[in-house]
Amino acid sequence: MLKATMTFVPEYGWSMQSLLHGARALGYPSVVHGVFPGGESGLIDAYLKDARNNYTCLVEEKLAKGELEGLSMNEKVKLLTWLRLEMNKPFIKKWPEALAIMAQPSNVSMSLKHLGDIVDDIWYYAGDRSPDMNWYTKRASLAAVYSATELYMTQDLSSDYIETEKFLQRRLGDAAWIGSTANQRGGKF
Repeated sequence: MLKATMTFVPEYGWSMQSLLHGARALGYPSVVHGVFPGGESGLIDAYLKDARNNYTCLVEEKLAKGELEGLSMNEKVKLLTWLRLEMNKPFIKKWPEALAIMAQPSNVSMSLKHLGDIVDDIWYYAGDRSPDMNWYTKRASLAAVYSATELYMTQDLSSDYIETEKFLQRRLGDAAWIGSTANQRGGKF
């Protein structure tokens, strides 16, 4: 049902209309949209869970092929963040709608959980296993970078989102600068 519905999101957005078209495409009655508790927010939740599974498989394939070997931690974080952002490309023009739904008070905890999962996955696959306070600092910094870049991407008209990739690089550079300041004060990034 999710796969069938997602084909309609670029046209109808994160809406009951997409859910209804997805159900009809499978020959199901329109009431089957109830498989997504919460309607539109349930659709977004299911998409983000599925994207996380797909991301994990993609990154594990890259790790098995040795594609991350020899990269610095910063290079891994950039690559892994960009890989995750690229997963939203087919739906990015409708993503502001999803962000608005996720910002509703009843959906904020779901939204924050998914953002936390995204940054946890990126840091984990980049090789971070820090058990100290830096664990929180790095995740909060990357969450801010990821969110800003995702929002920038919704407005990017450049070919293959090259301007978004440059934006990500700049934001990560800013975060690394903050980290180097923390290093000067005794912290780590």
